[in-house]
Amino acid sequence: MATLNEIYKELESIMEDVEAYVEEADNANQASDVAGSVKNPLEKILSALDGIIDDESAGVYEAYEEDEFYEEDESSW
Repeated sequence: MATLNEIYKELESIMEDVEAYVEEADNANQASDVAGSVKNPLEKILSALDGIIDDESAGVYEAYEEDEFYEEDESSW
């Protein structure tokens, strides 16, 4: 399974291709459609993923063992 960093790098590469297409497109209407339908949402995804990666690096997400997370607290019965 790919890590978040690997996914981020791949999406960045795709973004570079999309930006190059939008800048170099001969058809302004098509470039506008690609910018609105692909480039803008991809920017939001990259921004959100960057925040998650930063939070993960800062230790915001506590690592749980599988059993530890789903384990019931029997003392609360």
